[in-house]
Amino acid sequence: MTQVFDASVPDVTQSAQYVWTLTAYQQQGNLWLRWSTQAPFRAQQGQISLYKGTSFPSNPQDDRKKWSWDNENGGGTGWNTGETWGSGWYAAWIAQASPNGPYKYVVQVVTKA
Repeated sequence: MTQVFDASVPDVTQSAQYVWTLTAYQQQGNLWLRWSTQAPFRAQQGQISLYKGTSFPSNPQDDRKKWSWDNENGGGTGWNTGETWGSGWYAAWIAQASPNGPYKYVVQVVTKA
């Protein structure tokens, strides 16, 4: 039996984009982080990472001063990192590449004086 395919039926394509936001701010002299997304899902093993230095490390899980799972420590309401506010803080929302791969940067922010 021979199958016949109708080439006149057009392809159907749909796409979606989601915003991931990470904010560093000062409250009562401390560095606070707040994060949110419009995505209807959580990033795979998502984490919020805080670094002190001159750049982001090539491996997002290296040299972290502090970190939190992205579903803990307030997220949209804010996380008091307990660190003193100032320039030179590097913060990032990181997640695993699929499937169970290395961590990658999703959003990065740097504090400046």
